[in-house]
Amino acid sequence: MGVVIRILDNSNNVLGDLDLANFKDFPLALTKGIVNLDNLKVRTGTFSKTFKVPNTKNNSKLLSNVDNINSKKDYRDALGRKPCVIIVDNNQNDTGFLQVSKAINKDYFELIFFGNNIDWVKSSSELKLNDIAWNNNTQIYNEVGITTANAATSDTYDHAYPYISRGGNASNGFASVTDFYPCMYLRSILERGLNQLGWNLNSSFLINNDIKKLVCDLSNSMTVADSVIDQSKTRAQFTSDVLDYGGEIIFKFDDDSSAPNYDNNNNYTTSTGVYIVPSNGRYNINVSIITDNWNITGIGNKNVTIKMYSGSGSFIILPNLLKDIQTKSISTTQSQTTTFKLSAILTQGDKVQITHDWTPNPFSSFNSEVKFKAGTFFDIQRSPKLSKGDTFSLSELIPDSVKLIDVINDFSRMFNIYYWTDTKTKTIYFEPRNDFFKPITDSLDWTDKIDFSKNYEIDYINTYKRNVEFKYKELNNDEWLKGWQDVNKRIYARYNYVLPDRFAEGTDTIELGLFSASYGNACLEVSTTTSADTSPVSLKIWNEYINTGLPPTGSTGRINSYNPRIFFFNNYFQYSTSGANKLINLFGNITTSIVPSGIFETWNNLTSPMNLSFTGADGLFNTHYANMFKNIEDGGRLTAYIKLDDVDINNLDFRKLVYISTPSEITGYYIVEKVQDYKPLSDGTTKVNLFKFEDLGNVAIDATQKGNNGNSNNGNNPVSPNPVYVVSNGQIINVCVFDQITQNFEPLIL
Repeated sequence: MGVVIRILDNSNNVLGDLDLANFKDFPLALTKGIVNLDNLKVRTGTFSKTFKVPNTKNNSKLLSNVDNINSKKDYRDALGRKPCVIIVDNNQNDTGFLQVSKAINKDYFELIFFGNNIDWVKSSSELKLNDIAWNNNTQIYNEVGITTANAATSDTYDHAYPYISRGGNASNGFASVTDFYPCMYLRSILERGLNQLGWNLNSSFLINNDIKKLVCDLSNSMTVADSVIDQSKTRAQFTSDVLDYGGEIIFKFDDDSSAPNYDNNNNYTTSTGVYIVPSNGRYNINVSIITDNWNITGIGNKNVTIKMYSGSGSFIILPNLLKDIQTKSISTTQSQTTTFKLSAILTQGDKVQITHDWTPNPFSSFNSEVKFKAGTFFDIQRSPKLSKGDTFSLSELIPDSVKLIDVINDFSRMFNIYYWTDTKTKTIYFEPRNDFFKPITDSLDWTDKIDFSKNYEIDYINTYKRNVEFKYKELNNDEWLKGWQDVNKRIYARYNYVLPDRFAEGTDTIELGLFSASYGNACLEVSTTTSADTSPVSLKIWNEYINTGLPPTGSTGRINSYNPRIFFFNNYFQYSTSGANKLINLFGNITTSIVPSGIFETWNNLTSPMNLSFTGADGLFNTHYANMFKNIEDGGRLTAYIKLDDVDINNLDFRKLVYISTPSEITGYYIVEKVQDYKPLSDGTTKVNLFKFEDLGNVAIDATQKGNNGNSNNGNNPVSPNPVYVVSNGQIINVCVFDQITQNFEPLIL
């Protein structure tokens, strides 16, 4: 009987139980919560205060000898997290991980426990999206690959290829393969990522037919991530002169480690001249040979051929495995450096060999030899830019910097997502706040648990600034939308809510950290007509603000670096105002009414499944935040001391409401906001924050804050700035205006 802290390894195998000084007096105090209504950007979980365990031989071993400053810290990840289970009276109370904060002399260790949401949030902050095992990860960049993915759904494919008007099309008049980039379904990112971390998902919101169409544009060019390129890079050279007497011979460069040579991923073997391909894709090889005066008579130039072979066998110099070949004429009478450039699509795991070949003099009385000088080298690397027909992996296109937590955070802020984690079943439950809580028929009656011998408190939220701003990440390299914002004097998709006067002046910002907003467009460049009404609609990301229907053209017209975007993928019919099908030209010879497009909010007769702008009666604020803000304005918080035992904590489900019947001034249903410093096996009470759960309706929406601009690319009429007046000599003078973009007062130029 008592408390057990069981240490696990990363595969959930039991390593042992910590020695605890005294079960009854064990100083473990847990705080549990799901959300902090004083800070909308924060989602909480389970964590403990710092607590102590004795420094016994057993504990030192389980905690990887962190008390020994001379021990190897890579031993069992000594300074890292220690997965563990907390067991109270033979019942699992929580799972999570321990972090060692310090070791005091040889007396004891100081530890902190993290569990519930914090466990998977911590893991999500470390998981790169390009390390996730994607469904249909290997792709061929061609018409078939694009069409097949677009005809599927997120039930079977993790990606789609919407046509986005980015400018700089290969050909105006139709969309080429290189005008399509893969976008990952949001649902796939969350499911694949959290499943890979060992967690199950349970969410009716995520499998909503509309939400299943949300995609994330993470790779804003068809360029392989830097880490993938780095893994492929190899350079090797001859350290001394090598004589060659003609015929086809394998290059065996003997130095791949001394600068300027490198082979950090150990792809190349100097003794065999074999390079092993680390990933599918197109590879570029440079072979630079340095030749001196040839020992050959009567010939001024010789043809030298460099060949690249690739295959899976031990001996791969076979004609059918030849990948590329180049021949150049080289002087036989003087020193010369000649560079050959080869390229081929190669398969992961295959072996590459490079040969040199020249025909010796047919007359035996003439000598035939060439000296390849020291410094002759080759280098090879994966091509960063993908071309039509290339094989690639979806994961390779995702930038190294994007983590799973980045997507989770933005998803949470867009839809006001609440999370609750069942650590026993490793299941994460999440829904928008309005749908998160169970009906009052499932509520728990805690009336008899309140300790009225201790004071309870009623307070109201007043921690926010008066203006609460909801917005996407500031734009990067989207000059059209930047220009639109300058003209219209507002940030696209941003909404500012004004709280009552009891809140202090100033602005709090709820801003996405990864995704920027996207604007609609009539895609004339891939249309069968010149009419905006009958042209297919998608999103636009242009490198200049122009109000013509056509995007920027030419090689400099394409933006290859912009912030990630989130929007709905729509692969269906589009209709003009007359009801006729809009048509798109694909791949030069396909005209179709099935338009693979992106949509952020309803635009030009294309209805978005949801409005992803924070503005509008159907926008994100009114849909997911307006009800909660009414509760923030008018609702209250009850803080009381409640008798919670281990069974209560074990079965605590933050989705369930709590009911209190008496006294009358606190009667009602409550959200369990936070359980503070619960001590296992304690017979005392625990401080609990409860927030009144009431259907008070929604706050009123400011209809003057607009989102999309209807059917015109020229923008709405700019919002009139608010004038500022002063009185001078009995006259009222307008001296400055309030700029709604900069949020600053600007002098008025008269």
